[in-house]
Amino acid sequence: MRQEFVYLTELGRMPNESLSDDESIDKLINLYDELLENITLPLSYEEALVLVRIFPESAFYDLQWALLRLVESMVKYENEVNYLHLIKQCPSEEWRNAMMDRYKNRKKTNSKEK
Repeated sequence: MRQEFVYLTELGRMPNESLSDDESIDKLINLYDELLENITLPLSYEEALVLVRIFPESAFYDLQWALLRLVESMVKYENEVNYLHLIKQCPSEEWRNAMMDRYKNRKKTNSKEK
């Protein structure tokens, strides 16, 4: 597993952003951001699993969108069963549902194009 994923595993799940966050949160935001920005595609299934498991409950200073982009790249490389299993590993109900809805919409769009 690449080093970025080892570090993300050690950092753990992103906390939710809060109005009560002070400047000390900036270091954590920058750390997650730097690690996510350094990730190159394609991902292994194990690497995608690390990412899906660190989704915040709701939001963490827009970094959840970087996670979503990376996780959704797996739809090109995994079969449907594995991809759906990956989505189900997300600890955030909000993001799990969003990924499932986006997958279903993508599938509908692709079937209409054929």
